Amino acid sequence: MNLFLTITELSNITGKTRPTIYKYIESYQAGNLDDVPFTFIQLFNLMNKQNVTRKEVMDFCDHNFKKVDDDIRITEIVTLLSNNVDKVNLDNIKELIEKEISK
Repeated sequence: MNLFLTITELSNITGKTRPTIYKYIESYQAGNLDDVPFTFIQLFNLMNKQNVTRKEVMDFCDHNFKKVDDDIRITEIVTLLSNNVDKVNLDNIKELIEKEISK
């Protein structure tokens, strides 16, 4: 696989640690895809393509990893709601979200 980016660059772009990225690469190359997040599988597949350019890889990363922090927060919110569904009024939360996005 042609990396096009250093492990440090991938770590900075994706928000994953360098050891985690090495683990993903190792699992991907061994065919253990259950151990690799889908977006990384897509990235590694792209890197394996013939004639792919660094720009294409960077564009993919910009598009797919730019909202890593937001995705983590969304997951945390969903988990919090799921674990406390009996303690919150989901209709009120939905209304607050709808008001916020209508601004």
